[in-house]
Amino acid sequence: MFTQEDIKRFKEELPAIGIRLIKERTGISRPTIYKFIDGKEIRLPIAEKIWLEGWIIIKEMKEKRAELKRHAEEVLNKEY
Repeated sequence: MFTQEDIKRFKEELPAIGIRLIKERTGISRPTIYKFIDGKEIRLPIAEKIWLEGWIIIKEMKEKRAELKRHAEEVLNKEY
């Protein structure tokens, strides 16, 4: 279901804290998450949970970075 290219992109996009967040949010063990990220075969329902939660985390982190950037620009462009 997931190609090596899909998993490679997932791994590149996932923030450093991503593995821990996936573990906390899904209850899936770190070794199983690493198996998925390393492209090893795991049960499909588990892989789907990791995939979905990982992309949710990636989206949240991107939104947070964008918000911080907007805030920084506001502060830097504000005249005092």
